[in-house]
Amino acid sequence: MQPNLFEQEYRIHYYEIDYKKRVLVTSLMNYLDDVATSQSEKLGVGIDYLREHKLAWMLYKWDINIHRYPVFGEKVRVRTAPHSFYKFFAYRCFEILSHKGEKLVDAKSQWLFVDTVKKRPIKIPREMYEIYGVGVDNSLEIEDAAAPSLIDVEKEFRVRYSDIDTNRHVNNVKYAAWAIESVPLEIVLNCTLTNLKVTYKKETTYGKNIKTLTQIIRQGENTTCLHSIVDENKNELCLLESKWAKTP
Repeated sequence: MQPNLFEQEYRIHYYEIDYKKRVLVTSLMNYLDDVATSQSEKLGVGIDYLREHKLAWMLYKWDINIHRYPVFGEKVRVRTAPHSFYKFFAYRCFEILSHKGEKLVDAKSQWLFVDTVKKRPIKIPREMYEIYGVGVDNSLEIEDAAAPSLIDVEKEFRVRYSDIDTNRHVNNVKYAAWAIESVPLEIVLNCTLTNLKVTYKKETTYGKNIKTLTQIIRQGENTTCLHSIVDENKNELCLLESKWAKTP
């Protein structure tokens, strides 16, 4: 069975870039989310279908490698294909390519298929295998993001209306934004984010107060930041691991 490959073109807009005219990692993540959703819409199992059947795909893990950041005005091709399903897990791969075919980003992801009424994972039905053109396989290993062992930085945020997605929970990209906001400015200005791992633990909703707890680990010219996002009751919502390399 051959998985369905899907591709869309995006242009880097001014509102998606940093002060160096490079696209933000959160914008790249939005492209990945968008292309996966667009494929499901094209296959007839998109947002409305899932809502009608009281189902949802809940993101569980990301592992994103950035080889080069596209810049303002550049056009990129964002490509995705489901890798496989296993019980209630789905695995999906992504690539972002330049117009010349240069690989800019590659990513792996793991998702849970969820009953939104019972609020628990359920086994992916046979028809979904056929629609997406995948088989049974759990060989796409994605490491958990490591948890901080001590805290160097704390930042507090309040969940806004604009943070909420179609499942009425905080959009997965917002956790990455909160984590990066806690990275010291001198790292952001002098280093480049090359890898981001995310493990989602628990959902949160509008109006909640959350806190990002970050450990900074310096290794020569490279830096690893370990992030834990917790709610007001200290429940762990998300773990993230960001790796930064000294910008030449």
